[in-house]
Amino acid sequence: MPEAAAAPLMEPAPPVWEELQRRAAGLIQDRTGMDLIGNVAARLNERVGARMVSLGSGAGGLEMAVARQSPGAQILCLDINPAALERGRRAAAAEGLALTFEEADLNRVELEPAAFDVVFCHASLHHVLELERLLGAIARALRPGGALIAVDVITRNGYRMWPDTKRVAAAIFATLPERYRLNHTAYLPEKRVDASIWDGDTRSAGMECLRSEAVLPLLQHYFETVWFVPYFSLCRRFFDTMYGPNYDLARPLDCAILEWIWQLDCHLLATGRLRPETFFGVFRNRGG
Repeated sequence: MPEAAAAPLMEPAPPVWEELQRRAAGLIQDRTGMDLIGNVAARLNERVGARMVSLGSGAGGLEMAVARQSPGAQILCLDINPAALERGRRAAAAEGLALTFEEADLNRVELEPAAFDVVFCHASLHHVLELERLLGAIARALRPGGALIAVDVITRNGYRMWPDTKRVAAAIFATLPERYRLNHTAYLPEKRVDASIWDGDTRSAGMECLRSEAVLPLLQHYFETVWFVPYFSLCRRFFDTMYGPNYDLARPLDCAILEWIWQLDCHLLATGRLRPETFFGVFRNRGG
């Protein structure tokens, strides 16, 4: 998949989480006919001289994948981390890709009005406190027919679970052998075995999921939805960087646990019994 080419510029993830991301990409492909990068590139390729701004791009791994499929597009990458931007700047220059990297705080960023065919937000909106201000700026920045394409986390604020999700996840977690309950991230620099599934509030330690439960309602308020693909009602809680390193895809039991939780996740989402914790969406200005 195109996202794989971006791997060197992305944060490392356990193999089990990469497998779940592959499956999520399949859901996007099945629903929209294209993967994430394809959805972005297709819109840029509709117009000569198309422009895209990526908000919270990090080092720009995904944006470089877009640029490879849309060589005529101009892509501006904005992020608050200057070291990540410099890594991306060097990597893009080495390939001759038309990406520009600039430092910006998404809570205060000013976007040029009617300047962009695509605004891309990959796992960035849940870090933003001033969501209303930013989404208003995005709406003004889109050209007629332009699109906001987003992938993000929509847990409760502070990365806490929705109550129904917590009840199901806690019951599953209680059945798991100790080696699957080793927590790799919550107690750094230590690793500890959790008696119950972790559901702490990340807002006390930084910007993680400051207003994550407001992301989707505000998107739906400011924009019309073109595509919405929800996923991960449970999988994020078992297989991301917190507990994911406990799983080895070469072990049959680990694969069986992954498959069972994935299938249960899909069923509970499809039947509306649990809310998604992640989504892919394409949005446009109202009346646009």
